[in-house]
Amino acid sequence: MSNRIKDTAIVRRAPFLNLEKSQQVKREIDDFLDTKIIEWNNTVPSAKHLENKEINQDYYKQTLIEHSWRIRLMRTVQCNALHKISQTNAEAAQLYAAYQDEEMLHDTLFMQDAESLGIAKETIFNTEPSFYTRLLSGFLYFIAEHEKPVGVVCYSYLVEYTTQKITPKQIKALSESIGKDKISGQAAHLNTDLVEDHTQDMWDILSKLIESEEDIQDVKRYLAEIQELLKMFFVDMHNKYIKE
Repeated sequence: MSNRIKDTAIVRRAPFLNLEKSQQVKREIDDFLDTKIIEWNNTVPSAKHLENKEINQDYYKQTLIEHSWRIRLMRTVQCNALHKISQTNAEAAQLYAAYQDEEMLHDTLFMQDAESLGIAKETIFNTEPSFYTRLLSGFLYFIAEHEKPVGVVCYSYLVEYTTQKITPKQIKALSESIGKDKISGQAAHLNTDLVEDHTQDMWDILSKLIESEEDIQDVKRYLAEIQELLKMFFVDMHNKYIKE
């Protein structure tokens, strides 16, 4: 007589990456992302616009609205991924659930900054997220359903890693161009990411979900694909607000 339940999370398996190998692979992935940041700055028009002394107000306001929507849409995407992860790795699922607990309502922080600029909540609710934001959400749903939930976690790792590298400069610049009192939500969001070390949290999850050398290469592929989707959004933003 055999057990019909096949979820592998029932069995606690030794991780593919031991501590030393995990640190080595993390350095490899981080080096890969550093090259992608350079590529981003060289290929995305207005990539550093928010670091300028003067910024386009319409561009900035739209980024706040899109950030609010992206976080709101991602929490359903990531909960779907959490369901998939819980079927294969209980420890990774526990860590991912804790991360969602800290991040899930952070759309309100960007809405807070939007309201400080006179954008009512109703305006945000009535503004449809961009085609590229919807495309990104759909892509991540597809990954979780038909490929590997590790690809969805790659989105969070990319966001947290680049936040750690880039956002402090943006917050400093925005405090001068917009005013500290109008970016308190974004500053609080950054503070949570840095104090809680969400980049390391995401790596702890990724390292448990990587089960082969092929997975390591797939992580790089997912990071590159997600960056391309994000790039499409920012190119569109440049064409709409800066180029004109």
